[in-house]
Amino acid sequence: MKQTKSIYTPELSCLSLAKIDAALAAMPLAGKIDTLNWVEQYPAAPETTFTLAHTDEMLYVRFEVKGEVPLATKTEDLQLVNEDACVEIFIADADNTHYWNFEFNAAGVCNASHRKERKVDVVRLNAEQLQSIKRFPVQLCAAHWSLLVGIPLELIEFDLAHEHARRANLYKCGDKTPMKHYASWNPIDAPAPAFHLPEFFGEIQF
Repeated sequence: MKQTKSIYTPELSCLSLAKIDAALAAMPLAGKIDTLNWVEQYPAAPETTFTLAHTDEMLYVRFEVKGEVPLATKTEDLQLVNEDACVEIFIADADNTHYWNFEFNAAGVCNASHRKERKVDVVRLNAEQLQSIKRFPVQLCAAHWSLLVGIPLELIEFDLAHEHARRANLYKCGDKTPMKHYASWNPIDAPAPAFHLPEFFGEIQF
């Protein structure tokens, strides 16, 4: 199981999203989304990295993708953004019985839920919860883009005073992109592409 660390950076609280994005871009990488679990069917994926930081209120994740023109056909939250150029973070709850899945296309459009398994106990986030998730997309050049997201710690019921880690995995996919691909940070042992498998989550330390 891979582990990584979110850097406590309280000064981000008073910055604009553009400045938070710049701050995370200058931080050490937290990891690479480069595990090709189904390499025979899907042998390639864009180069994707992520950086993690948190304040007392927010977890920030900055994804950076190279080698992909950012397809973004979905324009409304809760649409199937996994069909576009998509980055994702799944985070388990404190007792590891359920997890939150946060999926974003290159424009920052979000599909998110809380669930036990892919089709079990699925509760879509409501409009207020979705609005609380910050998004800052940047197209750096034709085939190079980044996306900063800010997830409220309250939303994922994370208590910094009593918790120091959460299980999680991060993904890169694109079901209907010219280069269909499925990559993960932590390896997944499954016969076909499947991300809703919390038994293969790694760990983020806070």
